[in-house]
Amino acid sequence: MQYPGYNTGNVHLEEGEWYPFKIHNLVQLQDEANYYVLTDINGMKHFMPSGYYTDYGFKIGDEIICKIDRINCTGRIFLEPTHPFYKEGKIYPFELENYQIQGNNITLFVKGLIGNSIEVPVCDIDINKLATKKKVSCKVQNIKKGELILEFYNAST
Repeated sequence: MQYPGYNTGNVHLEEGEWYPFKIHNLVQLQDEANYYVLTDINGMKHFMPSGYYTDYGFKIGDEIICKIDRINCTGRIFLEPTHPFYKEGKIYPFELENYQIQGNNITLFVKGLIGNSIEVPVCDIDINKLATKKKVSCKVQNIKKGELILEFYNAST
């Protein structure tokens, strides 16, 4: 789909594709939140909320790679930068912090490399075998606003 203003340069930005962006500035807008001002390969500027990416180590002047996560009906582009440690579709070991059972629903709580706790819903597992493990494997399904969306990967449980 074509969007006025965003597809008038040499490169047409497409949802789901990855492009380089340069961090031009960090500003505070009317909502009192801080935003990175990014410049795309066509010279267009875009805002990306900085609060989601405080652990990414971004600095003004850095070139980063972002996925065009979504383009809304007004042409506003929502960006998701590459995660410093994880890639979508890959399987990683995570430290198992805890788990919770509510009826037939089991939720694992795993620790990411940044130190954040991540919830992972699971089904069809033997919780007794899992309770003795220190690490579990999870597949990174998606990354949204810097948060991992994980799927339990039951290879050896």
